[in-house]
Amino acid sequence: MGKTLLDEFEEHIEISEFSKINSKSLTILPSLKNFEINDKINLILNSENIKKLKLFRFGEYLAVCDEIDLYLSEFSDSIFELLPKDVDIQGVSFLLYELLINIYKHSKFENSYIQINISPDEQQIDICIIDDGIGIPKSFYEGQIDYKNDCEAIYQSINGKTTDKEKYNLHGRGLNTSVRLTTLGFDGEILIASSKGVCYITSDGAKLHQNKRRINGTFIMLRINNKKIENIYECIKFKKINKLEVDKND
Repeated sequence: MGKTLLDEFEEHIEISEFSKINSKSLTILPSLKNFEINDKINLILNSENIKKLKLFRFGEYLAVCDEIDLYLSEFSDSIFELLPKDVDIQGVSFLLYELLINIYKHSKFENSYIQINISPDEQQIDICIIDDGIGIPKSFYEGQIDYKNDCEAIYQSINGKTTDKEKYNLHGRGLNTSVRLTTLGFDGEILIASSKGVCYITSDGAKLHQNKRRINGTFIMLRINNKKIENIYECIKFKKINKLEVDKND
């Protein structure tokens, strides 16, 4: 059995810069000590399978929301150029929109990137999304939502808890939909890290891990199989993600 995303994440937990890991998986991993986008990292990320998200300033809310929807439609088209020709376009489109709209609604990022990697046989697709925003725990703090610790904040976010007050008029369904599409629709796995919290989710449920080190922003890795989703509407129905265990690394 190959390494899971959690295995790879834990193996590189002491990394202090962006770094390459094995070629069958993600080729970038953010610093767990401090995630800051700078010119050096911009150069590292300058490759064909890396896309940078456009920054929008939320001054005129409604006008900006229309711009973001149009932009994400065009952005998704550019992502599909990197994917296998037989990919489930509807499923991946829905997944990308849910993840990216969530970033725009909550992260307050200055820089955000998405990376796509495909296995040699084109049967497995890795997607990595990173941003230098406020992160999930701080978003909860600013939204006056109680949470026990950073990993619990992430766990609450994948189970429908949100700071969204719809003032931006962006109507994504939240992380629960992204998680269910990844794990149930594509038989995949997803790892979400923010501040000192890590949440690793498969179809069995969510495993939580509290890190000693902190990352600024949010880091999302997901690994999906190149298959057709039989019933996408069943996958996007809200359903609570079970908690498997809590692994505190104090």
